[in-house]
Amino acid sequence: MRLAALAAISALALVALGSASAQRDLRIKSYCSTSGDVCYGVFQKAGSYQLKLTLAAKYFARYRICIVPLGQTKTCKSFPVKKTGAQWGGTVNWRRNFPVRGPRRYKVSWLRGTHRLGPVLAFNLPAP
Repeated sequence: MRLAALAAISALALVALGSASAQRDLRIKSYCSTSGDVCYGVFQKAGSYQLKLTLAAKYFARYRICIVPLGQTKTCKSFPVKKTGAQWGGTVNWRRNFPVRGPRRYKVSWLRGTHRLGPVLAFNLPAP
């Protein structure tokens, strides 16, 4: 009985810890393939925007991210796929790698070569 209670308390602690870390990254928009092998999204952490890719395995060595601000031209950059814990992928700081054109609608796509990994994500960047 004591062992079951201890296991239940440990499980609750892990859930609480996971919730606390999830609160640090605010998901703005995201997508996962039906198999869950490929996920990507736009996240906000401590006021900065991050573009994340998560892969179940190293399916390819590099990927591209393209951003199109409403009424502007597209900017694309290539990034390496890196080992991230038990998975693969990468996190890209938006401001360091792409122009921020102020509050407006943005479209972001993740690609392998010229082929999109999934749907384009569109979101509105609010005024500061």
